[in-house]
Amino acid sequence: MKYFLTISILTSLFAASYLAGQNIESERQTTLTINVTNRTAKGTATVNDEVLVTIYEQGKPTKTLKGNIDSQGKAVFENVPTGNNITALPRVKHQNMMFNGHPIALKTGQTVFNAPVEVYEVSTDKSKLSVAVHHFIIKVEADSLLITEYMRLDNSSDMAITSEEKDENDNSKVVEAMLPVGFKDLTLSRYFQENALVITKDGFYDTMAIPPGQYDADFSYRLEIDSETIDIVKKISLPTSEFMVFSLLDKGQLQGLGDSGGEVNLADGSSAEYFSFPKLKAAEQIKFQVVGFNIKKSNSSTLITLIVVFALIVLLVLWRLRGQKS
Repeated sequence: MKYFLTISILTSLFAASYLAGQNIESERQTTLTINVTNRTAKGTATVNDEVLVTIYEQGKPTKTLKGNIDSQGKAVFENVPTGNNITALPRVKHQNMMFNGHPIALKTGQTVFNAPVEVYEVSTDKSKLSVAVHHFIIKVEADSLLITEYMRLDNSSDMAITSEEKDENDNSKVVEAMLPVGFKDLTLSRYFQENALVITKDGFYDTMAIPPGQYDADFSYRLEIDSETIDIVKKISLPTSEFMVFSLLDKGQLQGLGDSGGEVNLADGSSAEYFSFPKLKAAEQIKFQVVGFNIKKSNSSTLITLIVVFALIVLLVLWRLRGQKS
């Protein structure tokens, strides 16, 4: 009897200790502190700037926390959820422009989290925007030309640059990319975000302000091979230090670009012929042709041509008969 009584007492003590530990764990508060810094020299204060923190679970947004920056340049959020698949993306709105921080993992077991966010003063002076390097890579894929463009955007100021030019929806036209006539299947790889782009028949423009520094942008699209010769016109949008055309086609298929600079190995190991154009101004154009395609007319095209010719003959006969009756 004493043995069973002792076991019961020990079990009760263990359970009480476990529950106390659970209560202590549940009362531990998790805090996420957003530290905001204005990187523009003599920039305005960030006090009362709006802060948004989006919580993601397994890559999907579940909630957005809202707050404001205090006099210390911080915004503190308490009782944020934690987990091995939970992350937070902080954003700060300064001068009506949203600036993103880096995603931060809210790991289980950790109770204190800090996330820095840099903001800048906003300028509409686009004279500080340029392109350090622009690559135009062209190759044949199936029945179309696959063109990949790489741009290194450069903002040499210490301010985030937007644009005074607006579209009909009041979106800023910050960076424009003019694409050849007939482009399709635009695919974005780096920098440009689909929800911030406006696509037009002439290309696209980005509505997001560009922070100071250099940023690599990649995108690709297709041109249908529908004739023996394809004319390509590439219009330059920003002053460009160096524009290079890389051809993965057979030699001689590119015409109108002048002398080739030789061959070079690209990042994927393929060998490409290249043509270089230094120091291009905004609005300048690169014009050339892709030649040598063997286009076979389909049976349907031939049939349509025969029908049109037959219809013209019938109309001509009817017109002559009408003249004879008269």
